[in-house]
Amino acid sequence: MVKRPAAPKSLAFQLFRTITLALVGTLICGSVLIYWHAVQRIQTEMRAAIEVGSRIAHNALDDVDEISATRRRLELTVADFDGDRHLRASLIDENGIPVLHSRLQPSRTSVPQWLYRLLAGEPIVVRLELPEAFRKFGSVVLETNARNEVIEVWSDAKIYVLLLAGFCATVLLIVFVALDRALRPLKELTAAFVEIGAGHYERRVEIVGPREFVQLGEGFNAMAERLEEMEIYNRRLHEHLETVQEEERAELARTLHDEMSPLLFSVDVDATTLRHLPVAGNDPEVAKRATAILDAVMKMKLNVKGILGQLRPTGLHALGLANLIENLAAFWGARHPEILINVNVPQRSFGVRMDAAIHNIVREAIANAIRHANPRRIDVNLTVEPGNLLSVEVVDDGAGLKPALSTGYGIIGMQERAALLGGTLGVMDRKDGRGVRVSALLPLDGVREEIDTEAMKTGTLA
Repeated sequence: MVKRPAAPKSLAFQLFRTITLALVGTLICGSVLIYWHAVQRIQTEMRAAIEVGSRIAHNALDDVDEISATRRRLELTVADFDGDRHLRASLIDENGIPVLHSRLQPSRTSVPQWLYRLLAGEPIVVRLELPEAFRKFGSVVLETNARNEVIEVWSDAKIYVLLLAGFCATVLLIVFVALDRALRPLKELTAAFVEIGAGHYERRVEIVGPREFVQLGEGFNAMAERLEEMEIYNRRLHEHLETVQEEERAELARTLHDEMSPLLFSVDVDATTLRHLPVAGNDPEVAKRATAILDAVMKMKLNVKGILGQLRPTGLHALGLANLIENLAAFWGARHPEILINVNVPQRSFGVRMDAAIHNIVREAIANAIRHANPRRIDVNLTVEPGNLLSVEVVDDGAGLKPALSTGYGIIGMQERAALLGGTLGVMDRKDGRGVRVSALLPLDGVREEIDTEAMKTGTLA
């Protein structure tokens, strides 16, 4: 089984995903820089604290000659570091046992132990070199404690990270809105191309925005207009070709009928006459041959009749206008069973040209209603009005006439067909309810003459 390729993502999704990944990468890089800066700040602060603490302790113990209570001075020196934010001083006796510690400044808040280890690293420990007079009492050790600094740095880092995250979120929101607005014309163009691919060449787009989209929209509209013109031209060419083919078939049928029928009739008469002559009674072979000729003529008549039946024009000539319109209603009804199409057409012909025009007008009106108006019912009525006028009406109960449809080529084509017959055609919203009324008035002057002429050509005139 061949695995179908996954559907490609939309351009907006791909751009948004790319920008999101870039912002997430920026947030990660920014967080790493904030972490690196925090570590550097803590290390710098600890080194500065140990240097300052060492200098203070040395200054306190350097003036040995003026010191009378040596041990007491050591204890006071250690006590001087009480409340320090970063250093803890310890007095270690000669056996290496701590006997006195300074108290660090208490922290108002706390941080997780893992975060403290991640930022603070190992503490800096310095054993002070004391004058000879103090060595017998022990030594002073200074040790950094970065907890307060970590708390302060962590507080600042959270603000930086929140600001960076807020910036990324704001940029992401702005990009999302900008992409949605910028690509909205592209979505409309995509939908329009889908409709064009489905054969709806009347589709037009109104593009606003960047110059490239405007040019693309203008090119699309020009393409759609050209395709619609070509469709109309092809339809008319097809109809003309069908008319020419039917006329050629009818002419060939008339020629065959007019040329062959008299000849066969003549042979038939001669053979019959020959069979009844006195000579046929004296010679049985003559009667036999005359009978064979009559049988051959009968077969030839049947063959010619069959050929004439095959050459009879199809379409309007064969089915008739009423049957064609009913077939048209059945065609659309099979594809849209929810739509009721009611046909009221007399069982008669108005002539080839008139029937063809009526059929095309009804076909275009029904197609427009179904494609654009979403109707529930369509009524087709043909009636002869006073003044020898034929009224053709197609009425639907759909959404009404759209501005873009009112100037479409379909309506123009219907109006041209009516005008070629000396009639008029109007398309308007119904006044008695929802929907559109397509109404044509076609003069019947000359129709009787055309019907008579056609009947005489095909041999069907009573």
